[in-house]
Amino acid sequence: MKIFQYDTIDSTNNEAKRLIQQGETPLFAVYARQQTAGRGRLGRPWETPTGNVAVTMTVKPPKDLSTQSTIAPMTALAIYDVLKPLMRAEDRLAIKWPNDILINEAKVSGTLIEADRSAIYIGVGINVETKPEHVPYKTICLSELAEVKAEKLVTELTAAFEKYYTRWQHEGFGTLTSLYNKRLFRLNQPLRISLDREKQTWQEGICCGVNQDGHLQLKDDQGHMKAHSAGDIDAPR
Repeated sequence: MKIFQYDTIDSTNNEAKRLIQQGETPLFAVYARQQTAGRGRLGRPWETPTGNVAVTMTVKPPKDLSTQSTIAPMTALAIYDVLKPLMRAEDRLAIKWPNDILINEAKVSGTLIEADRSAIYIGVGINVETKPEHVPYKTICLSELAEVKAEKLVTELTAAFEKYYTRWQHEGFGTLTSLYNKRLFRLNQPLRISLDREKQTWQEGICCGVNQDGHLQLKDDQGHMKAHSAGDIDAPR
């Protein structure tokens, strides 16, 4: 995969869009050593100081647009593979549905996926040297576990992503669900999911993994299963 590298830009997703407008053709990646206007889901800011990873993989939209949502969990598998060798014996690595990566239940990586008619932009942020402190959830950086070079991580991540993307293109996400579920945060444990953006309404159940559409399945205390396509998840309080 071709990688465009920058010292500092506003956002790797934004730069990928600019490259598309200038005639660049997917598949390619954009990597910045520092990102000044990164963002996460729902427009939340995502910090990328020098030493952390900000990279956007850019791909063509699938012919069947209904499969596009499964790019998120597919990407999480690639990030997981790259981070797994860095873990110590006592560390617990997990995918928090659909695509956050947790180490010891603290967030180390997040993904923002945007799309237009020309391309899909999969922006991945990984806390390597530093972590955000003033956020309402636990965070961790890889430097707390091992010595890691951001450039090497980007090379490994883009290669892992391309491998999974090729498989996803030819076989769909259905063949990856078992692998994904084995790595899922709180699989077969109680979990709750928000049903609204304001997080005022929640539903609780036992996490039964995702289905072939990447939807999270929760089983309630009556044994009824419901699949959720969106929402923030958390352990029950």
